Amino acid sequence: MTTERSTEPLEQAILTALQQGDKNRGQLFDLTGTSYPLLVQALQHLKHQNRIETDFVPDGAVFVLTYRLRPTH
Repeated sequence: MTTERSTEPLEQAILTALQQGDKNRGQLFDLTGTSYPLLVQALQHLKHQNRIETDFVPDGAVFVLTYRLRPTH
């Protein structure tokens, strides 16, 4: 099992990518070059920490789960 600490560099890469705009899992997978299970784990951890949020964005006839930085107030 992967520890939280081992996902820190990946989480930082995700946060950096999301600074450029919303991304879906496929885009983040392509940008990070990591395994899909590790990517999902890092995304879930960031969401649990309230650092990112998700939304379903229309893409043609389907809606795609998309990640974005959570606004800071």
